[in-house]
Amino acid sequence: MPQILRYGRGACCMPQDDLCIKVALSNFGIPLILGWLYATLLNAGTTATVALLRDGIELVVASVGDSRALLCRKGKAIKLTIDHTPERKDEKERIKKCGGFIAWNSLGQPHVNGRLAMTRSIGDLDLKSSGVTAEPETKRVQLHHASDSFLVLTTDGINFMVNSQEICDFINQCHDPPEAAHVVTEQAIQYGTEDNSTAVIVPFGAWGKYKNSEVNFSFSRSFASSGRWA
Repeated sequence: MPQILRYGRGACCMPQDDLCIKVALSNFGIPLILGWLYATLLNAGTTATVALLRDGIELVVASVGDSRALLCRKGKAIKLTIDHTPERKDEKERIKKCGGFIAWNSLGQPHVNGRLAMTRSIGDLDLKSSGVTAEPETKRVQLHHASDSFLVLTTDGINFMVNSQEICDFINQCHDPPEAAHVVTEQAIQYGTEDNSTAVIVPFGAWGKYKNSEVNFSFSRSFASSGRWA
């Protein structure tokens, strides 16, 4: 993260951290283009969701793709990111304006040019001319430590199977962030996820304040009951 900010500050004259993060992530693929532009890398890419906490009270979140950031406030999940998918009207319009197209696979899932399920990513160089951008969306939040329990960053392997409120409920039952990260990822695996399952949890002042005795961990779930679209 410090390296990203240093790059961003060097690339723009604006002091705001959200703008620096945006510049840094947007240009993150330039070294690939300049130094490692091999055919095997043209269709390689990744999501990115990053968070910066300033002075313990100001939170800046930037996201590219479908990894998510959630804030737990008074025990409730607050989404800080919105997935970049072809289902979003604004994202689909950008893809089409740039000459790309949206195609659906056999499961009815939309993909850019029939290949990528996201409309923004770092990498995927072969789709940049079709409107797939690395420019993140950013959100700035003022924290209230009396009511904010934690920030959690999750990959789509978790988001596909566990909805936002469930993630917060699971974490609120745990003693510390390492245990909470383990519980959330294990729940996604037990539910049957087949994708990367990673969680990063940052505790705030209200950590442990909103435990719910009614929350039960489950070890089976059908695709139809998953929280993918929650």
